[in-house]
Parts: sequence; C-alpha cells; structure tokens
Amino acid sequence: MITKAALFLLIVTLILPGLSSSSSLGMEMDMDENNPLTSQLNEARKHFEKGDEEKALEIYLSILEKAPNNYEALWNTSFIYTRKARRQIEYSSQEAIYRTALAYARLCLQSHPDKPRSHYVVAVASAGLADDMPNSSERFKLIWDMKEYAYRALEMDREYAPAWHLAGLWHSKLANVSRAERMAARLIYGSLPDGASNIKAEEYLKRAISMDQNVILFKLDLAQHYQETGQKNKAVEVLEKVLVMEAVSQNDFFDLKEARERYEQLI
Repeated sequence: MITKAALFLLIVTLILPGLSSSSSLGMEMDMDENNPLTSQLNEARKHFEKGDEEKALEIYLSILEKAPNNYEALWNTSFIYTRKARRQIEYSSQEAIYRTALAYARLCLQSHPDKPRSHYVVAVASAGLADDMPNSSERFKLIWDMKEYAYRALEMDREYAPAWHLAGLWHSKLANVSRAERMAARLIYGSLPDGASNIKAEEYLKRAISMDQNVILFKLDLAQHYQETGQKNKAVEVLEKVLVMEAVSQNDFFDLKEARERYEQLI
C-alpha cells in the first residue's frame, strides 16, 4: 500500500516540475504556538495574504515533506493549486493542476475527515476539474462530489463564506444545464443531482457576498448567474461594483479581466 508520504513525493516528482487575498478565501489558522511548524505556517499565510501564492505554496510543500498529514498545509496546498488551475489557458495544463489539487484534497480528507476545509477543497477541486471536462462518467461523478462535499463543509461550518459560494455556484450550474447534457448524464452515469434552483443559487451567492464583501469572485459569479438567466440589468449592476474593487492576488486580476469583458458585452 502506498503511504501518504510516498504519495506526496510521487505527486511532487511527477507533476510539479511540469507545472509552469486574504479574506475568508484564505487561511484557516488553528495552530499550537509550541509547534515548530507554526512559524512556517504563519509565513505561508502572510505570503498568501499579500498575493504571493507561489511562495506560500512553496512553504506548504516544504512543510508536507516533514509533516505529510499537516492539516493546514494539506488543505491550503490543494486550495492554491485550484486557484492556479483557474488561471491556465491550455486545458491540458489546467486539468493536470486540478488533478494535483484534488489529490491533495483527498489526502486532506483522508487524514482529517472531521474538518470542514477538508470537504471544501474536495468540492472546489472537483468543480474545477469537471467544468471543462468532456461528458464522461468521471465528469458526472465529480459533479455529484461537488454537491456532496460542499454541503458537508456547510454542515460543519455555517459561517464559511466560500462554501456558501460553492453551493450557490452548484445550484446556478445545475439549474441551467441543457437538456442534452441531462440526457448524456442519464446515458453515461445514471443522472445528475436533483434539487438545483435559481432561487437558491441567488440566495447562496448573496449570502457568501454578505459574509465577505472583499472577494471579487463571489460577485463575479453572481453577475454571471444573472447574465445566464437573462437578468441583464442585475448583472450590469453587480459588474459595476466589481470593476471598482482592488485586485490583490493573481486570481483577482484574472477575475477583474473577465468582469470587464462581461460588462462590455452587456452595455
């Protein structure tokens, strides 16, 4: 059987060489000050909050070499890889990085099933990997996983804004899926999850925004939901708020660029 430490080394050896903001999206810190890794974890958090995610990732990976089960390092490593994957242009690069994120997320869940962030990172990596993947049994399994683990994260921590955002995104995507895709899901996998609604999509996305006004992605996804459900005026209103926000991380710049493009399409 492959140990967690061996799997970690395998991931770094095979995948990492080929890979070219604070707020509630950032770090969950619950550490013992006497732990010798605490200073490194604090350093990684500070780099992340300043927008230097590559340096934060480098530190988390070095921690995992010494402590493969470290909760903070595992979930944040997965989370940063997911954010990195979103910025990729080439699908092959994006897929590889999402798979890396999901591998770390599953290690985190295996070691810390009682922690909400363990479930969240599985959900968000599954969502990212499924997004542009061609229809297949794997894609539909990932869509089911997105819902299951996002809701588990919410059950464990009702105050975690990113989990509300992800649940809202799930409702938005599934409530508006095409008939052809539902048919494909039925043929390939059996079905897509039921219960998605545009009402819940808006409610959950707004709840995430109310809990953390500083996350550009929350508002961008609400605007996209309005745009895709034919609510142009609401989409424009939200995008105007997004465009005056300040970018901190690489993902913020990426999201502001998308917001500007969507705004120009609508006005």
